[in-house]
Amino acid sequence: MISYIFYFAAGTIAGSFFYTLAERYSNGKMKENPLNALFSRSECPACGKSISALYLIPLVGFFISRGKCTACGAGIPFIYPAMEILYGLLAVIIARFHGTDLLSFFIYLIAAVSVTIAIVDVKTMMVPLSLNIIFFVLSIYPVILHNNFMDSFYGFLFLTVFFLIIMFIFPGAFGGGDLKLYAAAGFLLGLEMSIVLLEVSLVSGAVFGVIWGALKGWSFRIKIPFAPFIAAGIIITLLFGDTIILFYYRNIYRF
Repeated sequence: MISYIFYFAAGTIAGSFFYTLAERYSNGKMKENPLNALFSRSECPACGKSISALYLIPLVGFFISRGKCTACGAGIPFIYPAMEILYGLLAVIIARFHGTDLLSFFIYLIAAVSVTIAIVDVKTMMVPLSLNIIFFVLSIYPVILHNNFMDSFYGFLFLTVFFLIIMFIFPGAFGGGDLKLYAAAGFLLGLEMSIVLLEVSLVSGAVFGVIWGALKGWSFRIKIPFAPFIAAGIIITLLFGDTIILFYYRNIYRF
């Protein structure tokens, strides 16, 4: 129990960084000055004053300040601590279901980057190329560890070709950023797990699309950010892909 509290606390610290990173991608600061965006202090979104170190402590700082900027008194959006909690829970879930070794650390970073990509896509309808590159680079260690480069190549090739065909048949259905994220995920997961990712992301995206379309009056021109469903599919596949594949073999493929 104590160890999970530690993982949660570490995850909230990482979450504070990753959500701030997502915000700075979304508001254009990463494009204007990447180094400054990466290393500058967090600021109040209302008055622009730098936030002191005490109030930057994940969760604790928000509640000490009562959710308000100490300089101008403006409310700090609750999305900040909510995202820290999300990344903290993600660390606990990965520790619980994947372990606590170096591979699990890389899996957490990959999952965290996936969530960050999803947040940026929700805010901007764009998937930054640099985050896709970071995702790909983080994937190299797990691929080397599993020592199955051909499987990684087949996963990369399968998802790349599949979505190139989909984008050709249905122009505008997916963006180039979605394609690059799928390709990087295919390299990480390999062929068999890429099929699981494809199913989870497409089914969840389709269900959400139907519900969203119904709420918006069934307009076929409604576009939704798809990276959140890819990110969810990646995380679910990393954690439970083997179980899903085993279920298929036992209950579906044998027929």
